[in-house]
Amino acid sequence: MHGKNDVPDIVLVNSINMKRNRFISIIGLSFLGSVFFFAKRKEPFDLQTDCDNPITPPVPEGPYYKDEKLNRIDITESKKGVPIDYVFKVEDKHCNPIEGAIVDIWQCDNEGHYSDFKQENTVNQTWLRGYQITSKNGECRFASIFPGWYPNRITHLHVKVDIDHKNVLTTNCFFPKEIENKVYKNSLYPKGANTITVSDDIELRVDKDTKRYETLTMKVSNDKNGNLVATYTIAIA
Repeated sequence: MHGKNDVPDIVLVNSINMKRNRFISIIGLSFLGSVFFFAKRKEPFDLQTDCDNPITPPVPEGPYYKDEKLNRIDITESKKGVPIDYVFKVEDKHCNPIEGAIVDIWQCDNEGHYSDFKQENTVNQTWLRGYQITSKNGECRFASIFPGWYPNRITHLHVKVDIDHKNVLTTNCFFPKEIENKVYKNSLYPKGANTITVSDDIELRVDKDTKRYETLTMKVSNDKNGNLVATYTIAIA
């Protein structure tokens, strides 16, 4: 896949995967501490807004965040996959839209890899990363592909929100399982279905129930052209 002519592809692929797994394991030790911090803190995950909607709970950023400073709607670049638009609305705890919030997202590609990391063999590539600034209605939109998956994680999208130059939220957004399973039947996703469960997920398995997962699951529907659109309201405490 990435190999030289005199080296079998399977050897190089296995080498890349071994380095990647080791990288995730090493980094995992540091951000697992964050998981337990979130799990043990006194602030509950089920805080509500004035509209009785849940305050968006955090999930640690994981090992693959980079601030590429890419202000763009379409983050796809050359990546292949099932097209999906992400539509976010950012609100405060009083249900008022927040204008000028920076929503920064990043995700893996259809094979479960992230851009711009040596361990991923993707240095200086910037696909599937970008940010948008919310409108007066608190909304922003991205064009992307449905993400793939990798060991120890359910399928997810990473999200950061900054307001007035301060990070106010780092989290994940998830996908309805029935939509995910349908997408992964597409030949563009060579791994097929993601068998990792919420209870096995390295970031969520510390939870006593699935409430955080359910709160962070986006609504996904089809637009008039049949393309996927995922919507989510980010409620800031």
